[in-house]
Amino acid sequence: MRIYCPKCKVGYEIDETLIPEEGKKLRCSYCREVFVAHREDLIATPVLVMSAGNATDSAKNAENEDISESGEETAASEKTEAENEEIKEIFQRLAEQSENLVKEELEMPAYKKFFLKMRSGLGLNRKGNRRLFAFVAAVLALLLLYNYRYEVVRSFPFMNHVYNLVGIKAKIPGEGLEFQNITWNPIEEGGDTKLEVKGFIYNPTDREIEIPVMRVEMLDKDAQLLQSLNQKPLLKSLQPGGRVAVGVVIKRPVPEAKYIYMTFID
Repeated sequence: MRIYCPKCKVGYEIDETLIPEEGKKLRCSYCREVFVAHREDLIATPVLVMSAGNATDSAKNAENEDISESGEETAASEKTEAENEEIKEIFQRLAEQSENLVKEELEMPAYKKFFLKMRSGLGLNRKGNRRLFAFVAAVLALLLLYNYRYEVVRSFPFMNHVYNLVGIKAKIPGEGLEFQNITWNPIEEGGDTKLEVKGFIYNPTDREIEIPVMRVEMLDKDAQLLQSLNQKPLLKSLQPGGRVAVGVVIKRPVPEAKYIYMTFID
């Protein structure tokens, strides 16, 4: 007997004795559809017969080779029966495989079922789609690693070397350090007016931090840059809770300066 998948209409040969009265769950090996097969859904398989042309040719060959007609028919019948048995065994194995698949699906954990449904919904059962999805995922991962590079380095300091290998700066200079008690006073020296900026650099963190180059900027009342000066620190790094005094002398300061801004640069 033959059963057809209700979704893709692919037919399978199956022994009707394998189908109980209440029906049996089967899975189509082509479209993966699970359906319940009943005995009344089975269709009789057409009997294989020889064509008229083949019968005539067989009769002629029998005459030429002096083979009796009854012997030829017996051989053809045995061959047909062997083919039917082979086909029956094939579809019986398919039925057993479908039964095993249904059993595995019933015993499958909920999270795995959800994963398989999502995979099918995204079309990842196809190799080409999986490659495209992997490429898009890799691009998104690289974009995230770039956009959140500072957060990544804060959590995993060793990643700073990885970013440096590809020429990406992922560490804010002097991050964690603080300027404290910054004062600035004009002084006269040899007839020239100078501006002395003094204060402290403090490390409030629990780790040693490298002290980068300091930058002092003089701004006007509208916070526009008028003058700047870079200076290397006296110490290379600052221990946790450490403090170091800094002093910068700006020669010939711009009279319009109203604000002093200090920061760190590479």
